[in-house]
Amino acid sequence: MSKKVKTKYTTEFKERAVKMVIRSEKPTSQIANDLGIKTTTLYSWVNKVKSSEQPAKEQSSEQMFDELVRLKKELSEVKEQRDILKKATAYFAKESQ
Repeated sequence: MSKKVKTKYTTEFKERAVKMVIRSEKPTSQIANDLGIKTTTLYSWVNKVKSSEQPAKEQSSEQMFDELVRLKKELSEVKEQRDILKKATAYFAKESQ
């Protein structure tokens, strides 16, 4: 029987491999093949990085509420501008006939 040798990869290698997956349009399996590592290994590295980033991206409910208020105000302004432009277009269309 042959013994399986567990390969140790440097942290730098893992980080570069994960960045390649995130930035590239190539399938993860192809990148793993190009790097000479198992696809499942690369997937586990990517999942570990993604799961560690999740809490940092979450916003507090207060931040979300503030953003909602800001977006509603912006939407209201944009609708008002749209309505003014519609009226102006109708006015100039009548005038040119």
